[in-house]
Amino acid sequence: MKHYDYIICGGGMAGLSLAYYLKKSRLNEKSILIIEPKEKNTNDRTWAFWEKTPNPFEDILFRKWDAVQLIDVEGNSQNLDMGGYQYKLLRGIDFYNFVINELKKYQGVEWLKDLTERINEDKEGAIVEMQSGLKFKGRYVFDSTYQLNLTLKHNHNLLQHFKGYVIHTEKPCFNPSLPVMMNFNIEQKGDCRFIYILPLDEHTALIEYTLFSETLLPKEEYDTELKKYIAEQLQLTNYKTIEKEFGIIPMSDVATQEFPSEHVIRIGTSGGYTNAATGYTFQNTQRKLKSLVDSLEKTGSPKTKENWFNGRFRFYASVLLNVLEQKRHTAADIFATLYRKNPPARVFAFLDGDTNIWEELKLMNTVPKTKFLAAVGAVIIRKIKASLSGQLLP
Repeated sequence: MKHYDYIICGGGMAGLSLAYYLKKSRLNEKSILIIEPKEKNTNDRTWAFWEKTPNPFEDILFRKWDAVQLIDVEGNSQNLDMGGYQYKLLRGIDFYNFVINELKKYQGVEWLKDLTERINEDKEGAIVEMQSGLKFKGRYVFDSTYQLNLTLKHNHNLLQHFKGYVIHTEKPCFNPSLPVMMNFNIEQKGDCRFIYILPLDEHTALIEYTLFSETLLPKEEYDTELKKYIAEQLQLTNYKTIEKEFGIIPMSDVATQEFPSEHVIRIGTSGGYTNAATGYTFQNTQRKLKSLVDSLEKTGSPKTKENWFNGRFRFYASVLLNVLEQKRHTAADIFATLYRKNPPARVFAFLDGDTNIWEELKLMNTVPKTKFLAAVGAVIIRKIKASLSGQLLP
């Protein structure tokens, strides 16, 4: 059984980011095994996120913008000045190619195309058993393959699911300087549904049909709604579909254990890195992994401690999830009102967990108070029941 300093189970965005930060740190002589069953050679993901400062992948960003557009259910549009933030687009294939090529510059990185079957722990490390029957031991095992339990009744378990087309048109149809972050001017059908448009140039754009709901749609419905939007609102009949993507992101306040044992660390969605209220994952993953590697450098342990007071943002997320789950108020109106009545930068900072109490009170003053107070009470009751039933609390 071969030994490694670090084993990374899952070679997606989180796993590759971690390997990248490790090799760019003072720990670059440590041995790493990356286990991933799929070749990362297609554009299977697109990440959009906002931030104020440059990130390590700035040079491979496909686009970045200083303003975004939000359209409400009535078709009224708001152009949101991001106030120091930039909205950034990173294509999966560009990320994979960049990180994999960077890792090739270093010794001590090995790759295995296999599936992780189970992870066990002993006093010196953790043992990873593969579907093929192979076993490997690591001083630390970083796992992004662990599946969260999204069936526990005391949690809010919504899904963000989406299908997107990258289309190319003969005539110029898109404004490359203004992406549409949310267009709610489509049939809501009792859920939170919106169209998301990232213009790559005047002729090309990623158009996604996105929902926040408890269950997935029949496969053909995503295509039907996308084609309906393109035909009716964009009034396009002559276009070419270049790429397609489909994704499911859990929007859940299920308790996560980032450090389930001494030598196993869960990363990415498995470790609770996904913003439960929005489904955004990329930027928080980068932030968390940088902190983890910094701790490894300084202390020899990847364990980091979060300020207990920051736990309030998880509570806020639970409240919003309750409003959405119980359909206390329409999501379209909530988001449109938040951005209309607050500086957009305040909303972006809040969703990143970077606001102070005073800013948060200002935000709370702009939502339907009766509906949100009812959700606060419901969330508290659920958490009490979860505690009494033995479920871990976030």
